[in-house]
Amino acid sequence: MNEVKICDVSLRDGMQILNRHAVIPLEARLQLAEALVRSGVPYIEVGSFVNPRVVPAMQDTSEVLRRLPPYDGQVAALAPTFEYYELLREAERVNTVALFVSASEEYAQKNTHMSVAQSLDAAAKVAKAAQDDGYRLRGYLSYAFRDRSQWNGLMPADQVSEISQRLIEMGCEMVALSDTDGMATPNDIERVVGHVADQLGLDHIGVHLHDRRGLGVTNAFVAYKAGVRIFDASIGGIGGAITVRHSIGNVATEELVAMFDSIGVSTGVDVSPLIEAGLRVSQMADFVGDPPPPSKIILDEIAKRRAEVEETEGIEAELSLMDLVGSLIEIIGRRPHTLTVENVSHTLVDAGKQVSLFLHAPTNRAAVIFSLIMMLLVSGVGALFVRVLPSPWAARSEVIAITLFSLGMVLLIGLGLTLVQVAGGLKLPRSLTQDERTIVRQALSELAEDLKARSTYPRSYEV
Repeated sequence: MNEVKICDVSLRDGMQILNRHAVIPLEARLQLAEALVRSGVPYIEVGSFVNPRVVPAMQDTSEVLRRLPPYDGQVAALAPTFEYYELLREAERVNTVALFVSASEEYAQKNTHMSVAQSLDAAAKVAKAAQDDGYRLRGYLSYAFRDRSQWNGLMPADQVSEISQRLIEMGCEMVALSDTDGMATPNDIERVVGHVADQLGLDHIGVHLHDRRGLGVTNAFVAYKAGVRIFDASIGGIGGAITVRHSIGNVATEELVAMFDSIGVSTGVDVSPLIEAGLRVSQMADFVGDPPPPSKIILDEIAKRRAEVEETEGIEAELSLMDLVGSLIEIIGRRPHTLTVENVSHTLVDAGKQVSLFLHAPTNRAAVIFSLIMMLLVSGVGALFVRVLPSPWAARSEVIAITLFSLGMVLLIGLGLTLVQVAGGLKLPRSLTQDERTIVRQALSELAEDLKARSTYPRSYEV
């Protein structure tokens, strides 16, 4: 079976979202890292050592590296100059240094304030030091396919080959030809990759594709047919370019894996953890402002889960109001700083999963309303009981009243359900099966994520 290598750049390029001041919380980045490790992706690019004022999203790169789960693959970080390489050298877990140059003079000046020649000299200095320190090397060549500064928009293929050759001579195991602003067409991929193959061969060549026009997967397929076997991607298609206006995310890792699986090409990647991580990424609007639309794989998964929820309509479950009351007490007892939308919503949703399904049926709603009325009556009696007793007994009587109220509440709920059953000849609600519980749990997890996404969840922005 044919094989390809998927290099995931979610934690580097993926963090460079449309809002350049957005900072993905550290814990969210670590969740993505865990999913990537579990998926079996052989290469994970964790971040960049760059000026945090320019790219705030990269400010915790050292901490992400330190807390990365155990992993046997390549762990890479980008260092554009020797100054930043010295910071990378102090970090833990890195075994691969990524170098960055551009084929476009205009973009080189805009992104690094250096010419193409100067950026190659800077990369060579980093490469020499990294090799002496025992690191592996990887190269990036931006604007390898199209460049708006060219009269026809096409990057000269011989220029791409020449710079790629320079990077390989520096010691790069591979060079990723990058469609930086996602404007490349299948013809562009075929033209440039074909020329590079003729000049250098493709043993050291990969592609780094963005998906601005929805051609990311198609371009990857064309590159594969042309002989490329190394592909960059990001979970959920997140990503962008800080200095490129209207930049859109990378080709989605899960879509790339699915495409290769469909044509019998092995990636060695388990797509399930990536889909779960992609579902979380699609709910990160509060963190990133305007993330790219979820990948087609993620949209398909959301649609399937919604369909499963719809199939559960009408399912009745055992009433568990005491669980809900207990959870409310737990929430009320928390310190203010622990009360976040996330932990409150998850607690309530988990505790009320059976109650919500029970209330779906009209007959059950009637039973609950009856029981609530009776509970109010019991509570009123208990309060009266406390007030009429002499004051020395007040504290003790309060405990007695609360106890009686709790017992009465349970008994009257049961009584209400029994009366409804006798009056209407109805069945009492049944417990959920294990399969039904699984479906409900998935649906409610999605609901909790939606609640979080629609709320004023704490953000971290550097303006």
